[in-house]
Amino acid sequence: MMSPEWVSSTVWVCTVVLALINFPFVMLVDRHVRSSPVKRVYDVPPAQGQDAWERRNGLITTPVHALILLAIFQTGALRVVEDGIGRAVMSFLIAFAWTEVWHYATHRAMHIPMLHGIHREHHRSRLTQPWTSVSFSFAEKFVFSAGILGFLALVSWWVPQSVIGISAYYVLYFYTNTLGHANAEFREAGYRATWIGKVFNSPSYHAMHHARYTKNFGLLTPWLDKLLGTEWADEAQVLDRAANGQPLTQLNERVGNLTDQRSRRHAAHSTG
Repeated sequence: MMSPEWVSSTVWVCTVVLALINFPFVMLVDRHVRSSPVKRVYDVPPAQGQDAWERRNGLITTPVHALILLAIFQTGALRVVEDGIGRAVMSFLIAFAWTEVWHYATHRAMHIPMLHGIHREHHRSRLTQPWTSVSFSFAEKFVFSAGILGFLALVSWWVPQSVIGISAYYVLYFYTNTLGHANAEFREAGYRATWIGKVFNSPSYHAMHHARYTKNFGLLTPWLDKLLGTEWADEAQVLDRAANGQPLTQLNERVGNLTDQRSRRHAAHSTG
């Protein structure tokens, strides 16, 4: 088990890493999708000035989560114990599961007109690109990060948490969220029919949310969208088109008849 001094040092190191590490991810993925032949989900140009406002927002709001992590540790709200891989894995899994729930709940709530002002800045980008993944208003970034870390702090009074496990989750989140906003599909056609495709989203999933401004609220997984009926019915078809090099050419474009697709899915479910 680490001494309190080593735990404190670990928290400070993790704070610095988490404040900065998202930027290399974003810059590397951005360079790749701009300079390499990728399979785009939407083949449309970004809005005028989009690059500038996304970079500005990212520089201002990206370190918020790291500062909250440091604050709740320094005030004693987050109880941290570093005593091995088991606790780190536990904290990682708790952070993963809770973030899926918190993200869906707050994301869907922010699409209610009364609360949408918090989320509007992120949705200025109808076409996603890597820098969109860090383009938020300060209020949205604070709500999202405080909800995640506040819950982990609460849990830590029953089961002390590992800041290494929490930080490992954040690194996963940063990288996958950057890919999820890249407007470049790296999965193969038919991905949604595979077991991993039933568990984890692909870039097409969130690209559709931005382009259509609703549904597909989930973060890394589609579970809550499926459970609560907020998944786009043509999501698998859009993914397959992108994977086959046939991107959508309009942000409001639909693939097939959504009513017919819902009916077929319902019939398959009923007879399955």
